[in-house]
Amino acid sequence: MYPVKKLQDCATIIAGQSPESKYYNTVGDGIPFFQGKADFGELYPSARVYCTNPTKIAQYNDILLSVRAPVGPTNLSPGKVCIGRGLAAIRPDSSLNLKYLLYYFHYFESQLSSKGTGTTFKAITQKTIKNLDVPAPPMEEQVKIVARIDELFSELDKAVGTLKTTKEQLEVYRQAVLKAAFEGKYTKWWRKNHNVSANEEYCELRKENQVFKDTSGDENELSLNIPDEWMKVRLGEIFDVEVGATPSRQHAEYWNGSIPWVSSGEVRFTTINKTREMITDIGLKNASTNLQPIGTVLLAMIGEGKTRGQSAILNIPAAHNQNTAAILVSKTLCQPKYIYYFLQLNYENTRRVGSGNNQKALNKERVRAIRVPFAPIAEQSIIVKEIEKRLSICENIEQTVNTALAQADAMRQSILKQTFEEEKEV
Repeated sequence: MYPVKKLQDCATIIAGQSPESKYYNTVGDGIPFFQGKADFGELYPSARVYCTNPTKIAQYNDILLSVRAPVGPTNLSPGKVCIGRGLAAIRPDSSLNLKYLLYYFHYFESQLSSKGTGTTFKAITQKTIKNLDVPAPPMEEQVKIVARIDELFSELDKAVGTLKTTKEQLEVYRQAVLKAAFEGKYTKWWRKNHNVSANEEYCELRKENQVFKDTSGDENELSLNIPDEWMKVRLGEIFDVEVGATPSRQHAEYWNGSIPWVSSGEVRFTTINKTREMITDIGLKNASTNLQPIGTVLLAMIGEGKTRGQSAILNIPAAHNQNTAAILVSKTLCQPKYIYYFLQLNYENTRRVGSGNNQKALNKERVRAIRVPFAPIAEQSIIVKEIEKRLSICENIEQTVNTALAQADAMRQSILKQTFEEEKEV
């Protein structure tokens, strides 16, 4: 068995400390500032915030350890950086190989996480970090261990790279399917056999709305070559659009009722069958929101990450918050999934029209202004079936890929476990 050292005896440990917020900026003044895991990448974090008056500093290739919410993840410092209280910097001495120690932390991550304490969020103290046990074989053996892990991980990385490329190709295929569908390519046969001009309801809609063929003047609109028989209308010209609201959190009687309530974070290209929160009848009455019917398409107008611009279909009646717009498809001669799939195709364009300094956002008028290629209702049904037939194959492949990626992560942990547990038995 190799000797075991306390971390404080073989590394310098620097506990993070957050400077005053007045020293933060996002324009690159000062040095990068990392507060926790939020900016971590595969090996190095990406800088979003900078600090002109740092308190605690990590140097290039110090191990950055997340010490709170969550405990355990690691990255390497990309250079001289300021670290906040969510991180600790660990700088091994000459008795430890940097990559060996980093791999050991990867192996030890779940065990380290279990040492976290706290009611609001889990954290570990500097005392806990200092007293961590680290196996310390001779340097020559550490180098061999690192080489063995690198070799095995290299093979895994090749496989993971192929799987990620497959996912990217699936996304390209998905967009190609949707584009072809909304250019009428899957339903040419239907239009040959049906006289659209004989459909009175569709013709009435056509009379009421302008047909747009040249979209070159709208930079936020998809360039689609739609059939002559179709219309292109703005959502607000053909559907009612309503923005939701949140009942006051200060009134307990407004919450934990029986009415489903949707937040923008739940609107993620899916069908909503249940919600995280429920409101009461009195909560609904005291908020500027309506109970929307089944078949309503919700669009996220604001949200972190990739939320803004995503859509969902209600499979239950539900109210919704002020960051979502309800497109009342069920009140018009239209398939809800037809609009839902178009919004998937139009996702990046929808996101581009947002405004705001801190976080881009849509509003009701911007949602109403989104233009949609509008086919007759019978053709819409066929289009939806053709889309789902093709995308079901895509989703099955993607599920297989995701399973394989999860297995690769598990295999990585298995390699580390086998390596370091064998080491303890030497």
